[in-house]
Amino acid sequence: MAAKQFVQDYEDQRRQELIKATYYEVAEKGYSAVTLQDIAKRAGVSKGSTLYYFATKEDLFLGALEWIIGEVHERIHKAIASAPDPVGKMKAVIGVVFGNAQESRQFFLAYSDFISIGTRNRRFHDLNAKFYEGCCGHDREIIELGIKTGAFRSLDIDDASSMVRALTDGMMMQWFFSSQGTFDDYRRRCERIVLDYLTGGQTVVLAKAA
Repeated sequence: MAAKQFVQDYEDQRRQELIKATYYEVAEKGYSAVTLQDIAKRAGVSKGSTLYYFATKEDLFLGALEWIIGEVHERIHKAIASAPDPVGKMKAVIGVVFGNAQESRQFFLAYSDFISIGTRNRRFHDLNAKFYEGCCGHDREIIELGIKTGAFRSLDIDDASSMVRALTDGMMMQWFFSSQGTFDDYRRRCERIVLDYLTGGQTVVLAKAA
C-alpha cells in the first residue's frame, strides 16, 4: 500500500508540474506557439511523459486552465474570509485581481488565449463560463451582504454583480493596453469606481467618518 501511494503521489506531482509548465509557456509564447517539447523541457521531463499523463494536448491545456481557475478562486475565498466587512471584502477581491503586476500580466496573456480557444472548443467554453459564473458569484455574495448591512445602496443584485465584474475586468484590460498610469494607479481607480457605484459615492464619507 505504501509503495502504491508513493507512485500515486509521484504521478500527481508530475501532472501538476506539467500543468504549471503549460500555463507559463502559454503566458510567455501564446497557445499556438507552444509545443509539447517546450512544456516537457520546462517541466524537466521527456516529451513522451506528457502523453503518458495526458492523453492529448487539449487535455493538458484544459488541465492548465482548470488549475489557474482553481488558484484564483482559492485566493478570492481566502481574501474574502480575511476581510471584516463588505467594503473590505470587495477591496480584497479587487486586490486579488490586481495583486501583482507580473502575475496579472501572465494571467491576462494566458487567459486571453484560453478564452479564444473557448470560442471554438466546447470544453474550454464551458470551463471559462464556469469560472466567470464563480467570479460573479463571489461578487454577488458580497453585494448581498453589503445591501443587507447598509454598507451598499439598494441595487438589483444581478445587475450589480454583472456591473462589478465588467468594471473590474475592464480596468484590468485598460491597464494592460494603456501606457497611462501604473499598475497601482489602476488598482486604486478600480477600487474607487466599483465602491462609488456600490455605495452611491459614500465610501469617501464613510472613510472620513471612521
